[in-house]
Amino acid sequence: MSTSTYRTSAWLLFIASLFPASGCAATTSANTFAALWQPGWTCGQAASVNKAFLRSLTERNALHGYALNGIPVPILLGQNPEQSGAILFVKHEGKWQAYPIADGSVVLAAYSTPAFNRLMLFATGGREGPGNDYLLLYGKNQLSEFGCANAPFPAELSRPDWGNAYPGLHDFNMNTQGVGTLITAANIVEGKTEHKHWYQYTTRDWGRSWGEPLNLQSMPPSKQGIFLPLQEVPASPWLLNSLLNSKP
Repeated sequence: MSTSTYRTSAWLLFIASLFPASGCAATTSANTFAALWQPGWTCGQAASVNKAFLRSLTERNALHGYALNGIPVPILLGQNPEQSGAILFVKHEGKWQAYPIADGSVVLAAYSTPAFNRLMLFATGGREGPGNDYLLLYGKNQLSEFGCANAPFPAELSRPDWGNAYPGLHDFNMNTQGVGTLITAANIVEGKTEHKHWYQYTTRDWGRSWGEPLNLQSMPPSKQGIFLPLQEVPASPWLLNSLLNSKP
């Protein structure tokens, strides 16, 4: 898992670079794309996504896939933080369904069980800046059911000098009873020196709720469990074609 601190502003600059620097056409396109995020969309709740939205994602290379041990998982992630946010597209029993995460959100890491029975996506909370929680989009029953949960942002980081940053995600796993642990870390400036602070989150209900982060002295041993990390990969052509040709 990545050991870096995540700053949403960096993602915004990257996505902004995908648009032309000037011109009326670029402005119209961006405004159209932004308008496609619907105010009624809620994290973890199935939503309708029209073809124009999908075309906007593909034209801006904002759709990618995930693989587990080299095998594509039947999901695609649409991600454009500046204009909308992260939306997970899931294929289940031959049909596609969209699950928005949050306006302006960015997925930081994704995990799945080997048979895709359970899925976990950890994301930023959107556009609100310091004090945000992590968002967790979780799926179960072979990707047929989804929900959303919050993991609280460390209280000591709810301060102006952290801006839109999130601690780096270092480790996650869960056992067969739904007891799981998430490990994150952040470099904190204390006086003239910088120290790494480690945080441990715990869930006992398959990720539906998370306790306040416990401040650790150092990084704990790697967590063992039923989940494996997913690797971000280019969108599989057959999955992409299936999504683009699916019925709304």
